[in-house]
Amino acid sequence: MLSLPLGNTEKTTLFDAAYERRKHPLLSDTLERLRPIYSQAELNVLRIDSTSREVLSQRSGRGFVNRDILETVLGNLLECIAPGSHNAPHPHHQKQKFEAAIEEVADQLYAMVAQSFLAVADETHLSVALETAFSLLWELPRLKSRALWNRFASLKDPAVWDAYLLHTGISREKLAALNFRAKIDEAIQERTFEPYQDYLATLNLADDLAKKILNYQLQLVISTYPGWRVLFYHDVAHALTRSGPAADNSDIHRVPVPLLPRAISELGGRYYQADLHPETQIGDANLLEHPHRGVTTGQTGIIGSGCVIYPCTLGGLSVKVKQRHPVISNFVEIGTDTSLLGPVQIAAHSTVGTNTEIYGFVEIEEQCRIGSSVVIGTIRGASEHPGKIYIGDGVRIGDGTIIENTSEMDLIIPNRSQIPARSHVANDGFGFPRYVS
Repeated sequence: MLSLPLGNTEKTTLFDAAYERRKHPLLSDTLERLRPIYSQAELNVLRIDSTSREVLSQRSGRGFVNRDILETVLGNLLECIAPGSHNAPHPHHQKQKFEAAIEEVADQLYAMVAQSFLAVADETHLSVALETAFSLLWELPRLKSRALWNRFASLKDPAVWDAYLLHTGISREKLAALNFRAKIDEAIQERTFEPYQDYLATLNLADDLAKKILNYQLQLVISTYPGWRVLFYHDVAHALTRSGPAADNSDIHRVPVPLLPRAISELGGRYYQADLHPETQIGDANLLEHPHRGVTTGQTGIIGSGCVIYPCTLGGLSVKVKQRHPVISNFVEIGTDTSLLGPVQIAAHSTVGTNTEIYGFVEIEEQCRIGSSVVIGTIRGASEHPGKIYIGDGVRIGDGTIIENTSEMDLIIPNRSQIPARSHVANDGFGFPRYVS
């Protein structure tokens, strides 16, 4: 609660005695929840950068907390879910003890949330700013697990077998014959690293080398891969758009925060060129490959788990407030420079090739393989409301193919169809595919 009304904002403090009284019960419960998720080795390398309360209370622009503080807080949250991965502050700026570190992050989060409400002159929600901040801390176990699986999913990139590992004696020829992705997907489905570890153990390596390979690959990802970091930024932004009780704690009630989620998304775009709308629903164990080349998602978009997404656009066509962005299911691969526009639906275990464009009312079922430079879309021609395009299970579509529907009737591509490369397919007027010469 602010000690002075908004009319005296130049004298306002965010950290008065009432704040301290309300904070400490929440902090005590949160610390009890968080301690078990950290090993001693993680606690030894946890580095939380502190900021003075005078700075946190300082308002900038139209009242929104400044970007320097936002960057500090996001860095601290990264430390909370992957200790030792981000911060190296001066020892005088560190919070050494775990309790003090979490309290510091709580103060910083509260300041950002409260400043966001102040920026839109919303006094009614200031009373829940503290609980909204703690709801994010309460979710750290879930966010920590999601970040770990996003890092593990990055092992699908064959480049994790770099020159350093090859120098240990594993030949490129041997690696070329192995299917690591299948084992990684199996591990993701079972939620244990064991299938991949067991697979490494079958490579006739020295006894301890298989374990060292996994540890090195995960360290390589956490140190140098940007995808898992921008996905974590999105997790934070998305959490701040939610309302209702926190998970497993009906005593902590949160409300959507204005401005702040979009600011976090904008910072993620600035750092990594991945423009993930904070309201996009995204699963975990996903690999964003080369996101610095540009990945865009929209407000109503949905992405499942276990996906591999190269630089692409998952955008909208409609300007109405409705489901207007793609829905991507689990274990889907989206190729480079692909555009999925509108309420496109891609079912599980399907692949969309590079430089492909799919737009409009299109539903693609499971285990489809869509080649490169394919165009699939519903077109407003003679019909103001064209029917959908349904592509059945296991369909194979060759490179350079065009599939379009201008009819009011749905166009159905039967299960397990094989469409040759550079075909042109239209609706025959009865819902069946017609090859155009």
